[in-house]
Amino acid sequence: MFDSAVMFVAGLLGASESATRLLLSLLSGYPLAMLYRSPLLYNQPAPVKHVYFIITGLLQCCFNFGTEVYHSLINIAIIYIVLRLAGGTKASVVFAFVFNTGYLVGGYCFETSGVNSYNISWTMPHCVLTLRLTAVAFDLYDGQKKPIPPESRDSSLIKCPSLLELLGQCYFFGGFLVGPQYCMQRYLNFVHGVYSDPRTKGPPNTTPAALERFFLGIVYIGAFQVVVMFVSDDYLQSSAFQERGLLFKCVVLMLWGKTCLNKYIGSWLLTEGAIIYCGLSYRDVDNNNVAQWDACTNVRLQHLESACTLYHYIQSFNCNTNLWMAKYIFKRLRFLGNKMVSQCVTLLYLAVWHGLDTGYYVCFFLEFVYMFCERQVSETVGRVEGLNSWLSRPELQPVVYVVKKVYSTFLLSWALVAFSLLHTRKWSSVYASLHYVGFVIPLVVVAASVLLRRLLPKPVAHNGLAASSSSSATARSSEKTD
Repeated sequence: MFDSAVMFVAGLLGASESATRLLLSLLSGYPLAMLYRSPLLYNQPAPVKHVYFIITGLLQCCFNFGTEVYHSLINIAIIYIVLRLAGGTKASVVFAFVFNTGYLVGGYCFETSGVNSYNISWTMPHCVLTLRLTAVAFDLYDGQKKPIPPESRDSSLIKCPSLLELLGQCYFFGGFLVGPQYCMQRYLNFVHGVYSDPRTKGPPNTTPAALERFFLGIVYIGAFQVVVMFVSDDYLQSSAFQERGLLFKCVVLMLWGKTCLNKYIGSWLLTEGAIIYCGLSYRDVDNNNVAQWDACTNVRLQHLESACTLYHYIQSFNCNTNLWMAKYIFKRLRFLGNKMVSQCVTLLYLAVWHGLDTGYYVCFFLEFVYMFCERQVSETVGRVEGLNSWLSRPELQPVVYVVKKVYSTFLLSWALVAFSLLHTRKWSSVYASLHYVGFVIPLVVVAASVLLRRLLPKPVAHNGLAASSSSSATARSSEKTD
């Protein structure tokens, strides 16, 4: 009867059963957070809270994936044993990194074999778990350093967390299914009341901020469901789309790309609202001494919607995963002595972390290429005397913005084709129908930039606009994921 009810809701929403179960689980975070904030639980000792998060997280996992909950339990148990025996050593970090990633990749091998489309399975929350457990090993290692590195002071661990603490952090209903990433130290601060209302020592006043993210999440999920009825993955592969003119297909592709992002944005907003409601996402107070609850934000909506460059898109999307990749992968590769190589390794790991399908690797390869092209354009424009100031004229700003917006949205949508369709046969057919224009553009841009830079003089020392933009894009592009 319960399964029938889920199928009925799925039919009303026009979604698959697995997607409906995921949506219902994300929505369940709000009543669960309300129960946590009640006097029955909020003022209880930390172990009681851990148990509550473990039970509710396991129930969510069983609701979505049934008996396959054992995968997360096995992974957590093995990492806990290693941390108890050798936590804080390089060996423990290497083991945690290799074992966690290997377990995830092994899951991909079994779950995606013979599957023709993306399937919501136990590997989806296991992606989140892989990074979370690996981060605990790194943070415990950083906590043994004297002095502790500045970038690790807020997350480093002096001692190994207990099994109850580790299970509580991993199964916390606000971040188990779709993220975001948050460190163990933040979770412990939260459970021990560090983020409580300083006056009452009770739950902080996060209801307005939580409701805002909730309603925004509903809007984005709703927009996705409406548009996908007309512009879906299947439509891109249909003869009705592929027989149309190139301009029409480019416009539709951009609409599809924006719709594709909405399902991720909506999911993150819904789970962020539950996290805010619980009180985990406290960051600091602003200049007016008002608490800010955006430490677990996975998407910066204002920046994302106004973005007109790929750098801005990357900066605003999947933020906590970006930060994780920068902190635990990119910056730890300093010994390679080359930022470009570190960036390539980080993006390669990011692709492996997402899955084994060719579409992921094409997507992140295109990200690398597109960011390289943006840097080339920025540096080339900086060499043309007076061009930056001319393009900055107020009357030209709307035109410049629209051109950049269309350009960046199209390239982002082009990369998302491979990311969403995954299999070579599917994404290659769409690319072929658009005459591979998304691959031609970077080739033309790079060739034109190389030619122009041979002809143009080098920028003078005081012209640092292009250079600073380039360096910041290089550093930030290394963090992007998805």
